[in-house]
Amino acid sequence: MLKVLTNPDEFFREREDVNFVVSFVIVLISGILGALMIYANMDILKEAMLRQLSGKVSEEQAKFIVESIKYMLLITPIAGAFIGWLILAALIHGVSALLGGKGDISKTFKFTAFGYIPSIVLFPITFSIVQMTRELTNVPLTIVGIASTIWQFAILTFAIKHARNLDTTRAAISVAVPIVILTTLSLMGKLFRPM
Repeated sequence: MLKVLTNPDEFFREREDVNFVVSFVIVLISGILGALMIYANMDILKEAMLRQLSGKVSEEQAKFIVESIKYMLLITPIAGAFIGWLILAALIHGVSALLGGKGDISKTFKFTAFGYIPSIVLFPITFSIVQMTRELTNVPLTIVGIASTIWQFAILTFAIKHARNLDTTRAAISVAVPIVILTTLSLMGKLFRPM
């Protein structure tokens, strides 16, 4: 299994398929770690939410809203991991089909789950940065996020190469297009969210 991190091309070449349970567990672990990050840093999130609500509602209303949202915030990373997996795999499958990819969509879904492994491996670093800086957005976290995305791109390229019977270039395009789309939408959401 370590080979998926160091030599994803060989890892996926050696596998005709993977068990759906393995893929499911990878995505679940990613979601649980996201929930753990939120739980461990709930005080930072509460402070940020209270600041945003300050002046818009009374202090009691703000505290009530924050307490109500708290539990939803813990569920969101787990649900988001699975929703993200489905969207990413569907987009990759669609783009790869346009580029001549052949193969079952279930294999695309199962192989795409391995793209979550970099964020799992880098979680201790991300967690440590947040604990040291007491911030959920900063330059070191952005650098780790970029490294994770590049690593995810490499793993997914070889996953799709073997899942969809594509050459490396077309597999890379099949992965790059959805990642760019999803990253752009995420950035737009951050830019245009109400302050």
